[in-house]
Amino acid sequence: MSLMKNNNFYIIITIIILLSALWLSFKDNNKVKLARESLLKPIGQVIADYAAKSCINFSPEEIKQGYFEALVTGYCRPESALFTVRQDFLCAVGLNCSCPAGRSSELTCLGKNSLAWAPCLDFDDKVVNYCDQTASQLKPQPGFIAADWNCFKPLSTVNINNQDYQVADKGSAITGRRFDLWIKDCGSALNTIGIYKVKLPQ
Repeated sequence: MSLMKNNNFYIIITIIILLSALWLSFKDNNKVKLARESLLKPIGQVIADYAAKSCINFSPEEIKQGYFEALVTGYCRPESALFTVRQDFLCAVGLNCSCPAGRSSELTCLGKNSLAWAPCLDFDDKVVNYCDQTASQLKPQPGFIAADWNCFKPLSTVNINNQDYQVADKGSAITGRRFDLWIKDCGSALNTIGIYKVKLPQ
């Protein structure tokens, strides 16, 4: 009987250790942090909150740690051949790039959790170049990032999750503690969203 109690005790301790290790491995996961915040408010509000946070003023705790948390998304060059509905393509370009022929005045593009934005006006993507130049006049490439130029100067370096990125782009929605990573593949770009650690600027 005593041996069985001892075995049960060791099983319980082992389970506690395994659960603790699992919790620690996910505690700092970018997507888990975002999911936790999204439980309390819509994703659109979470994005707006990070965009409204100062990227110049940091708390004493952030200064001590040497980093702050930011909402990071990915953007890319959508290909029309991957869309069966033309409007979906125009929405994708409107979300990721400047619109070559201008932008609609109506927010008819709908994303998950109440996100809405205006699509591009139609253009001939076989002839017109699009998504081919950042705000710094450079061709987009992996390692480039869009950031708030009031805080992060063009062509400066930002360290996110211990990887350096070059500030080559900006956007009207990219303010405060919001960053957009250029990713060649649009499928991977969609999976980039999360809350990441960003090293305090030197």
